[in-house]
Amino acid sequence: MTDRAAYRKGYVAADFLTQGYRVSGEVRTAVNPLADILNDSLKSYVEAENVYISSIEHPADITGHYAFAQLRKDNLLMAVLRRVEDGLPRRQTYGNPAQGETLPVFLTLAGFEVRGQLSVEAANNLDRLLVLAPERFIPLAHATAAISSAPGMQFKGGIILVNRRYISILCGAGM
Repeated sequence: MTDRAAYRKGYVAADFLTQGYRVSGEVRTAVNPLADILNDSLKSYVEAENVYISSIEHPADITGHYAFAQLRKDNLLMAVLRRVEDGLPRRQTYGNPAQGETLPVFLTLAGFEVRGQLSVEAANNLDRLLVLAPERFIPLAHATAAISSAPGMQFKGGIILVNRRYISILCGAGM
């Protein structure tokens, strides 16, 4: 992620991962946090600025740089952000006791393994999160996403917003 974007007022830097690409760019968040933008069911795309594109297998090899890009939200596997607070919905403060408990989780999705901390109402109620929650993207704090076929290739962030549509396995400690 670009350091400059982390300090550009009203924007947040993110790495958006799809099944084949890494798209690094800046999203305008002056009005709504990124989690709320991604979970907005009225819009199918999220606009990113100052975009760098690379293949998921070679994320350091930039194949293109563009002023802007429209990213189809339902094709995004996850968004990796540097700071926890940049990825929380407006209504949530991470670790707030009203949110329940924080649970270490492991999940798999489309070629990735992800580990992080999930804020849940109850550890034995993860099915509600996967089936009934209105949010499309689930925030995992202090998270790492590794490519399944190359575990050494990792994307780390203060928070990763995972598209629950692509979650194939979700494991939680103490279940």
